[in-house]
Amino acid sequence: MTDRCPGTFEIIRAYGLLAMVVPLTISTAIAVIVTGGFNLSGLLLAAVVGFSIHISMNVYNDIYDTKQGCDTLDSGESIFSGGSAVMVKDPGLEGKLFTIARAGLVVGLLGTLGLLYISERELWPVFIFIFLAAAFLSKYYTAEPVKLAYRGLGEISIWLGFGPFAILLGAAAQGIPFHPLVITIMPATGLSTLIFAWGGQIVDMPYDRKAGKLGLVIRLGGLKSGTYGLMVLHAMLITNIIFAAYVFSNGWILILALVPYIALLPKVFALLMTGMEIRENVYEGARLNFFSFVVFSVTIMAGFFLMAVM
Repeated sequence: MTDRCPGTFEIIRAYGLLAMVVPLTISTAIAVIVTGGFNLSGLLLAAVVGFSIHISMNVYNDIYDTKQGCDTLDSGESIFSGGSAVMVKDPGLEGKLFTIARAGLVVGLLGTLGLLYISERELWPVFIFIFLAAAFLSKYYTAEPVKLAYRGLGEISIWLGFGPFAILLGAAAQGIPFHPLVITIMPATGLSTLIFAWGGQIVDMPYDRKAGKLGLVIRLGGLKSGTYGLMVLHAMLITNIIFAAYVFSNGWILILALVPYIALLPKVFALLMTGMEIRENVYEGARLNFFSFVVFSVTIMAGFFLMAVM
């Protein structure tokens, strides 16, 4: 056990909150494209719901992965792995972590009530569904008895939560929940977040396999097949953005936004494919994979912002 007490930033894994910034930004930009404006109150309340439940998910994940043996000091060495191992470093944090996770759900509920208050009645079922589904996924991603991530269903949860659900949350807060342009981009942010998480699974394979956390990377057979799976996810993400570029006016901006992200991918896969012989290359490949997620997120948000103001 280490002497350093994990800080709040580490506990909530704040570096990963970008995964919620992107869908809320994109859905708001689409509202501007469609309606010529946006609802600031709706955006702020959607952010309250999205970030609070995302934090709950991160913290619950750490709690139950520690209890079930996935998180160790070794697995927590890299921030690009699936967990922070804060409870391993300081077991006395368990009560604080449960408080943070539960508080996140309460804050998410309050944000949802706020959205109900400011929105038309026909949007209420959308907000209620999103909150209930997201709250369920945030806890039972790793918690017993469901343990989605242990049954090969965690990847679907990530894609749904940060793709269709998060985009729908932001779009509904702007009054355009099922606009065709909204539906067009729904898969993308879930795929980009899943790409980030998939890289973490590749790093965590030895620890996850030992604890019985059988995500898709392990179920596919290991590092090599997991890397091929990551290639497929990146290809699906690129395809979604190319399709969106065709559908959106001034969509060529999205093609330009892809260039820096695509330029990183050969190095990512070169490192991961040699990771069977050199473990350090797995960590470096996961780091670059995370960086590709950051680059994609920043450039695609910038692209949607430019389309909204043009």
